[in-house]
Amino acid sequence: MSADRADRIHGALLGLAVGDALGLAADYHRAVRSPWVRGRLWAGSAELDEARVAKPLLPFDATTVDGARLAPTDDTETAVLAARVALTTAGTADASTRRFAEWRRLTAGDDVWTGIAERSAIINAERGLVPPVTGNDGPADASDSAVAAGVVWGLFHAGDPAASAEAATEWASITHARDGVWAAACMASAVSALAVGAPIAQALDDAEALVPADSWLAEGFRAAARIAPASVILELPRLLAELNPRRYSQPGTAPETLPIAFLLLRADGERPEQALANATLFARESDSVPAFVGALLGAAHGAEVFGEAWPAAVDRVEGVCYPALAGERVSAVAAELEASVADRATR
Repeated sequence: MSADRADRIHGALLGLAVGDALGLAADYHRAVRSPWVRGRLWAGSAELDEARVAKPLLPFDATTVDGARLAPTDDTETAVLAARVALTTAGTADASTRRFAEWRRLTAGDDVWTGIAERSAIINAERGLVPPVTGNDGPADASDSAVAAGVVWGLFHAGDPAASAEAATEWASITHARDGVWAAACMASAVSALAVGAPIAQALDDAEALVPADSWLAEGFRAAARIAPASVILELPRLLAELNPRRYSQPGTAPETLPIAFLLLRADGERPEQALANATLFARESDSVPAFVGALLGAAHGAEVFGEAWPAAVDRVEGVCYPALAGERVSAVAAELEASVADRATR
């Protein structure tokens, strides 16, 4: 069990990093450390728009053509940050207070780049607020940016979905509320079960059952269940129209993205390459759906489903969003999580 679990824990984090690196949004994230490039992207695109040119600029590297092209960004760093906090505070007294303090330490500084929910929570914390007020007093509490951390809490409590969901709920409440929190708990439960070999359908069903029936997230899952496509690619027009309409200017709304990810697992969970490829078809949600699908696939099947090239390509964390995490390794964090699970199991 331990070796298999270790491979699944690594697979979940590796899959998250693979999917995270695939989306176009990650290319924009990789430009945040280059002020000139970042400025040209937005100013140049505005100039082209004024000239009636329908070709906005794409992210580029002004210094080299062979840099870390596929380095993972926000989702991976969100997960690694949660893992660092989980490992640092494991077994300590007053763990909740310590976790919030560690979160504040790792997210401090002018050079940190975050999502809207995280930025709002940082500002709230600076004003003296504490969870859950830091999360529910914000404009993006239903975003999906806490779901990647849910993956970590699922791994930290591998084999105990209830404990995983509880830990993810507490953690996500720092930055989110309601659907944003329930989505993180839902992902944690699914990953926890998959990491010890639960069937995909059972793990997803049990995770969805945790979501309040009258919530926006639950309605998203019901909408996905009504479609249940035999072929994702052939039914993509309907999937996009019903599950991912052009309704919001901000991507990454948890009641849309997590149901899509679960749908893709149900459709092709036993064909990992197809499921991951299908995840990239949802262009408006490429910042998160591929990462969620990758994490679920890795938890279900282990790291080997991502072949030989991907582990080396996405193992190093660059600290694009959280500079304090630069130099972390996905594989090393996974090994530490497995060691923690094994150690706590013997107590």
